[in-house]
Amino acid sequence: MTLALIGGLLLAGGCEREAAAPGPESDTPAAEVQAINKAAAEAYSAEYWQAGQAQVIDLQAAGQALERAVGQLLEAPTDDHLETAKLAWLDAHREFSAALPFIKVAFAPADLQQQGNELLLALNSWPVQAGYLDTVPGYSTSGIVNDTAIELTLANLRKQHRLTAHEEASTGFHALEVMLWGPTSERSAAQFASASGGEQPKAQAANRRRELTRLITQGISEDLAALTARWPLAANDLSQRYLAREPAARLQAIRATHIALLRSEVLPRMPESSESDVESPLAADSKQALLSILRNLQASWLPEGGGGLADLLLDRHQTSALAQTFAQLEERLLKMEDPIELAAPAELQRSRHQVEALLGLISGDTQVPAKEEEMTPVSLSIPDSE
Repeated sequence: MTLALIGGLLLAGGCEREAAAPGPESDTPAAEVQAINKAAAEAYSAEYWQAGQAQVIDLQAAGQALERAVGQLLEAPTDDHLETAKLAWLDAHREFSAALPFIKVAFAPADLQQQGNELLLALNSWPVQAGYLDTVPGYSTSGIVNDTAIELTLANLRKQHRLTAHEEASTGFHALEVMLWGPTSERSAAQFASASGGEQPKAQAANRRRELTRLITQGISEDLAALTARWPLAANDLSQRYLAREPAARLQAIRATHIALLRSEVLPRMPESSESDVESPLAADSKQALLSILRNLQASWLPEGGGGLADLLLDRHQTSALAQTFAQLEERLLKMEDPIELAAPAELQRSRHQVEALLGLISGDTQVPAKEEEMTPVSLSIPDSE
């Protein structure tokens, strides 16, 4: 699916406009709500949901590929299989990041927000305390791997997740990241080899590490499958709540969600100062995850071929500035360190300023004056002297 497919309709419908009412559960931007063509809003918002379904399906497929790769690693712990599992993790995590704006929109209604928060915390809780899961330097018996009082079942892992502190993650992508990369990013394939001997082989740390890794991966796969099942129009669940709104209200809900996403997910990953010790290394993926989110937002507002939220909600000067800001931010991010938390403080600060500029433009609060060369000269009529 591509949001550019309806660009022609959005551009052609510019003359017929109706007032846009904000969604009841969303925060209305401070800027005055621009009149919106109802037919264009209906077409765009329906296409947006379909694009979200396509992305969620891609995400589920990536999660299934991750589960297969981890299964292969556990069956035959080799360096190649460990590398394959890491690459599958990176692919699945980036697909998740690209899906995040759609997921946030789907769970925007007030009575669905808790469900959405629980899903995202189960899948993407961060930062992660590595010692909650596995052995860390200086603590040879730390973590669930060594705590035989915890029976290793997926239900128990879900109970242990964030049990007494937010960094105590036992499910989701970043818990699995710790298992694949290791607490100090020095994991070896040999650490996934099964151990035999003794009276209780299942209680040995090596075997518990294997089972913990398998269960975390299974949990990700199950959560993604459940999300995918709720998305289609025929499911009469998430989609029906979305489509029950007036088309213009859907656009305002998307806009409000994108603003909240930039504030809650993107800005916090750009610390105001460079940090020498990142709590969770994100497998050198924090920059790519941010780029996946930003590219999704850019495709929604400025899809290739024209059309998009910018044509419906912004004037042409704001639209031009938005395109320029997206391009400049991507260019800066591509040149920065990865993980982004270790980038130069000056670059982090410039990136924050550009994200704040995106916030002002997407909300409509930032007014962009016309360029001087676009100004139409005003002719002055000088009356004839008597």
